[in-house]
Amino acid sequence: MRRVIGTALAALWLAAVSLSADSAAIPTPSQFLGFEVGADRTVADYRQIVSYFKMLDQASPRVAVVNLGPTTLGENMILAAISSEANLLNLPRLKEIARKLSDPRGLSESELEALAEEGKVLLLITCNIHSTEIGASQMAMEWAHALATASDPEVLRRLDNVVLLLVPSLNPDGQILETEWYRKQLGTPYEGGRMPWLYHHYVGHDNNRDWYMLTQKESQALTRAVYHEWFPQVWLDEHQMGWTGPRIFVPPYSEPVDADIHPLVWREVNLIGSNMALRLEQAGKSGVIYGYSYDAYWPGGTKNTAWYKNITGLLTEVASARFATPMFIDPGELAGGRKGLVDYEAQTNFPNPWNGGWWRLRDIMDYERIASDAILELCADRRKDLLRDMAARSQAAIAAAKPRQAYRIPAAQRDPATARKLAQLMIDHGVEVHFAENGDAWIPLHQPYGKFVREMFGTQRYPEVKLVPGKEIVRPYDVSAWALPLMMGVNVEEATLPAEYASLATQPPAPAAVPENGVTLAIAPDSPERAKAINAALRSSGTVSILRDAQTIEGREWPAGTVFLDATAARAAAAVLQTTAIPWTALDGAPPAGTEKLRAPRVGIYKPWLASMDEGWTRFVLEQYGFEPKTLDNKTVRAGKLRDQFDVIILPDVEKEVIGSARKMR
Repeated sequence: MRRVIGTALAALWLAAVSLSADSAAIPTPSQFLGFEVGADRTVADYRQIVSYFKMLDQASPRVAVVNLGPTTLGENMILAAISSEANLLNLPRLKEIARKLSDPRGLSESELEALAEEGKVLLLITCNIHSTEIGASQMAMEWAHALATASDPEVLRRLDNVVLLLVPSLNPDGQILETEWYRKQLGTPYEGGRMPWLYHHYVGHDNNRDWYMLTQKESQALTRAVYHEWFPQVWLDEHQMGWTGPRIFVPPYSEPVDADIHPLVWREVNLIGSNMALRLEQAGKSGVIYGYSYDAYWPGGTKNTAWYKNITGLLTEVASARFATPMFIDPGELAGGRKGLVDYEAQTNFPNPWNGGWWRLRDIMDYERIASDAILELCADRRKDLLRDMAARSQAAIAAAKPRQAYRIPAAQRDPATARKLAQLMIDHGVEVHFAENGDAWIPLHQPYGKFVREMFGTQRYPEVKLVPGKEIVRPYDVSAWALPLMMGVNVEEATLPAEYASLATQPPAPAAVPENGVTLAIAPDSPERAKAINAALRSSGTVSILRDAQTIEGREWPAGTVFLDATAARAAAAVLQTTAIPWTALDGAPPAGTEKLRAPRVGIYKPWLASMDEGWTRFVLEQYGFEPKTLDNKTVRAGKLRDQFDVIILPDVEKEVIGSARKMR
């Protein structure tokens, strides 16, 4: 983002070109990468995309690349801030304004008006969370180049009013896997087909189901950026869908809607979506639909979670090709059959059906580019409205609860370690949490994310919405319940904040340090978190033993399942015990008699020659808890002698035909 670029810096990215401050000297993605981006059967992988954005960062004062952190497999996930040079130089102040508008407590109306007058819209656009949905990652490069080099007054006006936060891929690992697989299969019968393994190392397509649980590194990294640093007012997540229906879905969403979300969210969503549809129609792009398939009810997706935190979240879904291979869609293949489009024909939400023909990666990119320009345009036009509406939504969320209304997560409960994990999850989400000296977590509802807390801690009942009297209810698009205390087995109570809560700590009290003087530790069977410590201990040379039956030891009753770590094993588990806050008890002397020695279990997970999210999630959970599962493919299973290698083998939830036909697979 530096303005002055000398010939020595230019040589770092292209020795044959002498850069100048003139934006015309900034190469297009196709010029930089040496192939036509968006052409049939041609796709840039994530590392090439990153290299292009890094070049833009050096060549243009309108682009600043930020590293959000490592992915599951160690790639750097990037965000590009794109705006006017003046805005990028003033980013700390603009981020501070966004933070204050997202939490307006203590500010007067005149102060909020002044902030809305001074601030810029922070627009977040995320691409390619599902790695087969490749178009947005390619479009992002072309759009960034256009914004970095534009000289017309309208684009400059937009950049002066908006800071675009562009994430070219929310799943870099999968983007690399998919592009490598696609290139390998070019010219074969498998060209454009799905990989036979997950395109996210653990969770596959479910990486867009993780945005309230935050189990994966990618969702954790972006959540930190959104709710701890940038505080955007508008968020668009760009996806692709099947190829035999409409060409693009833009908001408004279909029914049902969660009534707890502020209506200003939906008004802005609908306004922006209508502008997208208008610009697409004006550009001659047929097949645009709204009010179709995708509802506004569940909070698990990227921008869905943001609704409950007062952010206007939008989705686009463009029809897919076979990755980058064009498809010919016969008019007879086009069909409705989904919510909002029973028959494939013109109706008010779908006034100009696409008539079939060739469909290409370039078409996907063009539709996404028009929609992206349309949201940038609207955000620039409505800058002050969007900023003021963010403050209004936050004020309404605060006012929805009484000043001392709260949830309490007691430290003293059956599973205190998981209770602390739930409290930490809320902190990771940007929620205000306070801790008493006894470890109780207090979460006031009189805060901007109070409605989000209610949504996560309360119970859900899917609304019985009917589009026509007497007919069946509208079926859910996705998940219909997500009460975290029930899911995690944690006791959470509605309570009144103590008078001194404002002075309470904002971090939990540190767990007691494990003694270093060689004591035996006892860990009761009250938390799944203890598996992490036990597995760490089992990897040491120490002794780990378990009570199979309840016993009284040193005057204390120990339940069946209590695990004892000798001094060596305890030292190996100390770090885990500290980070997880697993309760333990120190004993004098060696582990008691009558215990049975444990050894590390030998676990195998069958991995079919077909991507299985159940296999991936199971592997993830086991690894999170310190197990070291081995993957079993068809060849290993057919080789036999598995009893000699494993204590337990896990079969994922897949169709029986997949396992039954394994003997035929090579």
